[in-house]
Amino acid sequence: MTVEKILGLIDSWKQEIVDFTAELVATPSETPTGDEQKITQVLVNKLNQLGLTGAEITSSRPEHPNILYRLTGNGHGRTLLYVAHTDTKPVGDARDQWSTDPFRATIKDGKMYGLGAADMKAAVAAFVYATRALKQVEPLTGDLLLALVANEEGGSRYGAHYLCTQYGLKADMAVIGEPPGVTKEWEHIHLGCRGVSCFRIKVYGTQIHSSVSDQLGSVNASVKLAQLLTRMHRELRLDYEPHPLCPRGVTINLGVFVKAGVGFGVNPGYAEFGTDIRTVPGMKKEDLVRDLEAFLDVCRQDDPTLDVKLEFAPPPLDWIAPTEVNETLPIAEALAQASEKILGFRPPFGVYPAGTDSPHFQLGAGIPTIPAYGAGLISVCHGANEWVGVESIVQACKIYALAAYDVLRK
Repeated sequence: MTVEKILGLIDSWKQEIVDFTAELVATPSETPTGDEQKITQVLVNKLNQLGLTGAEITSSRPEHPNILYRLTGNGHGRTLLYVAHTDTKPVGDARDQWSTDPFRATIKDGKMYGLGAADMKAAVAAFVYATRALKQVEPLTGDLLLALVANEEGGSRYGAHYLCTQYGLKADMAVIGEPPGVTKEWEHIHLGCRGVSCFRIKVYGTQIHSSVSDQLGSVNASVKLAQLLTRMHRELRLDYEPHPLCPRGVTINLGVFVKAGVGFGVNPGYAEFGTDIRTVPGMKKEDLVRDLEAFLDVCRQDDPTLDVKLEFAPPPLDWIAPTEVNETLPIAEALAQASEKILGFRPPFGVYPAGTDSPHFQLGAGIPTIPAYGAGLISVCHGANEWVGVESIVQACKIYALAAYDVLRK
């Protein structure tokens, strides 16, 4: 049987898959600095070595190459897009908190530690070997398009955004291999992902010599900011329709940065803080603006000395929309069935707490997209001691291969 052949091939490649994941971890691709040419060369070499020749390299900037490889069917079926980004967040200030070398994959107690292990070099390796397995079975009806994209951690301008606008990428459905777990691996198959809206709250006061600040009726912008920030924490509520797959709803992150004052001797005349709000499917920017301005109006009425302004971040951070697909999307059911065979259970459908490249593919290019399903936990990413389960890497490869076979053989 074809399914058993696919699984047998992947079982015979287990060590190769793990070793390739380790090689990717050992190839720095941090954003910033944002130069992904080295990891692109590693990937192209591997594709060629595995017989997946003819990959296309496309980019709007040479330091951010995107790799596209098409496993062509007989021309009478659908195109399934598998997506993984090749860059990582930088090690940054967490370097001293790592118990291992972040640029050397270290395996302990069944876990591979290293920068990008979960986010998302395990998915890159799993997608590559899943494609290799499918190439060795009978020709599919549809095409499998593998997109290893750049610049996701830097905002996706030169990766998914470029592919979905300037390049004109097309497919019938897509899966992004982001790590879906929060408390455990394979926690959900995410049909949607939350969006994000970023803005600043600007507070104005009176900049004067601090020795006379109590004599001339001055307003301390820092104090007003502190009062407003505290009140927002206590009282701000947003009006939105609850989502059945996202029971925790919206997440409001107040004061993700705070800036105020000039220095000693100066009463602060300006202060600001940044906020990002993680939105659920169904929310719209105009509704968020309405709720925020209504809240600030109440604060102004209660304190006539409060001079405050709402200013959204420049696009795209002002509003990256949430996305969602229906569970009837063929690849959603195919992933569920493949997971049941490989994992022994069907992960429930959910909404991803973070953002992914799915808005670019789904809203920009019109490709219905599963925003996150792969090995690993999002909760261990972007910090010290990131890890992915070694067995999960191989499981991901099997799930991707079986799901693609199910969708593309019809």
